[in-house]
Formats: sequence, C-alpha cells, structure tokens
Amino acid sequence: MTIILSIIIYTLAFISFVLFGPITLLFVVIDSKKSSKYIIPFCKLMIFCFGCRLKIYGRFPQNQTFVIMANHVSFLDVFAIPSSFDSSKKFSAVAASKNFKIPIYSTFLKKMKVVSINRSNREQSIKGINMAEKVLKENYHIVILPEGTRSLNGSLSDLKKGGFHLAKNTKANILPIITRGLYNIKPRNRWTIKPGLIEIYIGKPILTLDKTIDELKEETEKVFNKYLT
Repeated sequence: MTIILSIIIYTLAFISFVLFGPITLLFVVIDSKKSSKYIIPFCKLMIFCFGCRLKIYGRFPQNQTFVIMANHVSFLDVFAIPSSFDSSKKFSAVAASKNFKIPIYSTFLKKMKVVSINRSNREQSIKGINMAEKVLKENYHIVILPEGTRSLNGSLSDLKKGGFHLAKNTKANILPIITRGLYNIKPRNRWTIKPGLIEIYIGKPILTLDKTIDELKEETEKVFNKYLT
C-alpha cells in the first residue's frame, strides 16, 4: 500500500511541478522584485501535493537581512523551509551544482540568484561563497544548509564553516530554522513517501558581532540540537 501511495504522490507532485512551475516562473520573471510572493505559495503547494501538513512555530523577524541556516534531512527541505519565510523580502540560497541540471528547477534557481557550489572543488566553493556575499549585499536573505548533505539518520551532522564566514564577512546575523518530521516522511535512503506533519521552528537570530567562526558554529549547533533532541 505504501508503494502504491508513493507512486500516486510522486505522480501528483510531478504534474503539479510541471504545470504550476512554469506559471510561477513567469510571474517571477515579470515581477522579479516580488519573487517571494509567488515562490512561497508554490513551495506550500508542493508540500501539499506530497501529502504533508505544515505547522510553523515562531515568527520571521522583520527589517533585517539574514544568513538563514537550516538542517538538511530530505529533498523536501527545498519546499518546506521557504514555506516559513516572510514574503515581503526576496531570498536566495547556496545550492549544490547538481541542482542546476534539473529542468525548470534550474531556471528557478538562476532567476532567484541561487549560488552554485561544488563541495568537491575547494576553489569553486570559495568563489561560490564570495558570490553569495554579493547577493546578500543586494538585500536578499541567503539560505544555507550547513551540513552540506542530507543526514542519513535524522540527527545533525557536522556543520561546514562556509556559511559562518559568509555571515561574518557581511556582518549579517544568522537565523536558525529547524524542521522536524521530514526524516520520517522522506529520508535520503528511502524512496517511498509517508505523508505527515512537518514542524518548522524559527529560532531567535544569532548575533555575529564580536564572535569567532568557531563560536558561531557552536552556538548554531546548540540551537539546532535543542529542537532536534
């Protein structure tokens, strides 16, 4: 039954993505200054198509630009995390270069000024972080999944330091966003979908002023683990 349900869900999600993705993209191209106004509802639609519900705790802070850091357990993160954002401000992200090979989705990424990172190439990764700094200074939030890859057991993996350097270099504060439930719904090592509740916790901003990279990393890990354990 789980297999049949998963096939139905994947089919529905694929049809919705192909049908509504280009329409959303068209609105983003026409009205790029309000891109979040169209992308966030699209992300919520995709979560619904995967049979999931969202419950958001906390409020997204106003009048600041953040380096947003979130835990990474499922491919559904890319739809769940933006669903908690404030639509009044544009956001971008740092994403693995392989995502830029996916039709339609790659066009979304480019229009949103998402920065490509190849983590196996240190020089390219450094260039990517430098590009992300420029985007952040253009008044975009930047989303980073500091674990770098999806967790295999749902627990927090070691956080890479690139995002913390980005925050320090731009004097931006860090906004932690933690998801719970996605590991049970669709983990990395299982193809079937088990629809359920996705809980999203918007933490308090982590101030970066006068803190070292290691201090920021440790503080962020503590916030993540507070909600995950």
